Amino acid sequence: MNDTELRRLSELRSMLEGLAARHAASHATPAARQPALLRAILKRLNAAVRRRDYPAFRAADAQLHETVVAAAAVPLLLEVWRVVWKGLQGFHQKGFEECFPDARVLIEEHEHLVETIAAGDSAAAEDAARSHVEAVWFRLAERQHQAGNANADPLQRAASHLAFRMHCPLRLTVVAKEVAFTSPGNLSRLFRLRYGLSFQGYLQKLRMEKAAELLSTTRLPIASVARRVGYRDVSRFGQHFKRRFRSTPRQWRSESAGRGQR
Repeated sequence: MNDTELRRLSELRSMLEGLAARHAASHATPAARQPALLRAILKRLNAAVRRRDYPAFRAADAQLHETVVAAAAVPLLLEVWRVVWKGLQGFHQKGFEECFPDARVLIEEHEHLVETIAAGDSAAAEDAARSHVEAVWFRLAERQHQAGNANADPLQRAASHLAFRMHCPLRLTVVAKEVAFTSPGNLSRLFRLRYGLSFQGYLQKLRMEKAAELLSTTRLPIASVARRVGYRDVSRFGQHFKRRFRSTPRQWRSESAGRGQR
């Protein structure tokens, strides 16, 4: 299977797991969402990371995703998902081998997915599932790029990195050196030429737009939204949000709900 076919199959997995997470979260009772089972699997994932036990981590990861799909209770979805999952086994193995040193990031994504399902927040669960699948692909692709690749686009690589890692601390010097393979000054210049924004300005714009989307479509607490877009300080998040949208996060959510009822 070539890279294009793998990418399309991965996109199909993203769609299936997004649908599954949405339906799993929508079930009427907490018991139906299986939070206890999902959290037990999370504990196994954490234990595997501490032991650096790659086979155990991979087995628990597969069980967690299968459990989410099964919890959706959508006819034939589990059967279709298993076919897609099997088709991606080679890709999964390569991804885990190359990303396993960074497995704590994967667990944080899993934890967010489980909590959105347990909370019954369908939109947040779907967003978490799709973001997780797409981020795993990106992390693998990111590692395959080598400095000195004549066909590499420093700005595109940096912009993609920011989109997938906006929840992490990000610094111009590190992104320029380790992702874009150029100097900080040149990367900053490229951002201004293409987007009319500094590196930090572009990153803040991405974060605020994603925050606005989550506030409008999910029931995630404002503090959780702030963390999801890279802010540990909720007050600072609120200041930046109001500066961009002339509305506090709470007002934005209230206004969005009002628009949805019209």
